Amino acid sequence: MKEETNKLFSVWLVPSRKDEIYLSGVIKKLSAEYNDPIFIPHLTLLGGTKLSFDDLKSAVDEVFENKKPFTIKQTGLNQSEHFFKTVFIEFELNNTLKNLFLELSRKTDNIALETFKPHISLIYKLITRNEKTRIIKNLEVKDSFTIDHVFIVAPKKGDADFLNIESWRILYKKTLA
Repeated sequence: MKEETNKLFSVWLVPSRKDEIYLSGVIKKLSAEYNDPIFIPHLTLLGGTKLSFDDLKSAVDEVFENKKPFTIKQTGLNQSEHFFKTVFIEFELNNTLKNLFLELSRKTDNIALETFKPHISLIYKLITRNEKTRIIKNLEVKDSFTIDHVFIVAPKKGDADFLNIESWRILYKKTLA
């Protein structure tokens, strides 16, 4: 599958079906309350790479070959001014996440580990700090989640569509087994 060179690709770690349904419930509730798009719950392992699709797919296949599903543990809820981290669940940077990030980074964009802050966003919306604090205060999420899929995704129309969450498309899925 050849993809346009003007696309920014991302690599997502996606929770098991059971955990995806759980997190989707939280996302759908916030989406309804804030008139915000619904999106697939995911932890971005690598975001916005301009590597070719074929090269990225090869890197993902190499890094995730023979990898089994694994558990990530949350360390709390947080918020930021960054659009892609409006309100999110933070996760412990365990050895599995750290090693996957480092392996993929070495084969792609060579990003420093210090920049990797594992999280799953629950809403993408520019809202006030008070609203974000209210959301966090009223949310409870379970302690751990199982990751069992890796997706390569990209905005449908390339770079210009990067902030349009509804335009993101899954281009490749790999199951951890």
